[in-house]
Amino acid sequence: MATKDKKAVEAVEAVEVEAAVEAVEVEAAVETVVAELTEAEKPAKPKRATKAAKAVEATKTATVESVEVTEAEKPAKPKRAPKAAKTAEAVEAVAVVAEKEAAEAAEATEVEKPAKKSSKAAKAAAMAEAEAEAEAEAAADPFSVKIVNNKGEKVGTEKLDEKIFGIAPNINVMHQVCRAQLAAGRAGTHDTKTRGEVNGGGRKPFRQKGTGHARQGTIRAPQYKGGGVVFGPHPRSYAFKVNNKEVKLAMRSALSAKQAEGVLFVVDSFMFKKPSTKEAASCLKALKIEGRVTLMLTDDELNAFLSFRNIPRVRVVDVLDANTYDFVDNKALVFTRAALKHIEEVLK
Repeated sequence: MATKDKKAVEAVEAVEVEAAVEAVEVEAAVETVVAELTEAEKPAKPKRATKAAKAVEATKTATVESVEVTEAEKPAKPKRAPKAAKTAEAVEAVAVVAEKEAAEAAEATEVEKPAKKSSKAAKAAAMAEAEAEAEAEAAADPFSVKIVNNKGEKVGTEKLDEKIFGIAPNINVMHQVCRAQLAAGRAGTHDTKTRGEVNGGGRKPFRQKGTGHARQGTIRAPQYKGGGVVFGPHPRSYAFKVNNKEVKLAMRSALSAKQAEGVLFVVDSFMFKKPSTKEAASCLKALKIEGRVTLMLTDDELNAFLSFRNIPRVRVVDVLDANTYDFVDNKALVFTRAALKHIEEVLK
């Protein structure tokens, strides 16, 4: 738009300059004719003209006649349009040129777009088909999960145990178990000193009576600066007991909730010849998993453990150490087929 406005202004300025030049030329021509007419109307002098004067007058007469003839032969100039009309015409011409250029650019862009649109449309159609297939499978059998390989390609299905992955989640028990687990993980090494543990204060600061102050026995009493702390924290354990049945119920509830949300994934196995974080990241990308991920592995999958542990927001857990908090604290829960079988055996 800035280029169009600049062109329009330049066109208007050119028209105005041309009009000014023509006006100056017309004024000069009028002044010349008026001067000639004035000279012609002057009365002739009574004195006898000399030969030189007669020659000058004859030359002037011839010049005037030639000028008149030339002026008569020139074609009449068409009347000049008003400045406002010319300006409007110039602006319209610039606008028409700009519209033509914009139309040509749009046509060129439209010619290049179809190839890109076709590729994007194909990808979108493929994704829509895959989602539709997944939804259809889930609707047909809600306790059947798709098994995929490292590249995210389907290699089979696995029938889940309804007693583990199909119960109504017990939120209260899940909360109790998670709280117990987090409390058991606290160090509990905080400590404060009482008045008997603070250094100093072994003598009475002043005599018992006669000072006007309240009686004091030590300067390490709690009301003094640097004194002991009353009811402060001391080392202790925050752990509390939870029944084994509650622990298993909480784990079953968490797995059922993940399956219902559609964020439980099962991979056949992570076949890494050697530890590779790049390959591990590509596996997560192929599975279309984003956010915090909990990955359950067995002891035999050491290369997978070493590959995934360096990726941010990915928690790798040995299936022997699986717990309710690890099942809940993530956006996606991924099992290998071997890890899934072990969990089903433990929670039966």
